[in-house]
Amino acid sequence: MDLADLDGRLFTLWLTDEADESAVFSGIARWDGQTLAIERTGNLRFEVRPEWYERIQPVGNEQARKILLGGEYFLRLRVGNDPPADGEGEFEQTGLKWPQ
Repeated sequence: MDLADLDGRLFTLWLTDEADESAVFSGIARWDGQTLAIERTGNLRFEVRPEWYERIQPVGNEQARKILLGGEYFLRLRVGNDPPADGEGEFEQTGLKWPQ
């Protein structure tokens, strides 16, 4: 996939936790030639790490598009609890707030 084709497209982050609960976050994909980021409302920005690029998929049908908040493309990631206080672990802060 050419990442430049994503620029300006509706993009959804699909996050799934250990309990198999999911939350979706949408925004506009922005590719600057080096970095892919998702611009969200309120000046929020989520940077997509290069090692995730190969996991980006087009949304397959209209039913899925409705569930994925209108996204044309999506990235599904597994998420976990906050890292230990000592900072050790493999977690990365996303800045996204899980819906209550």
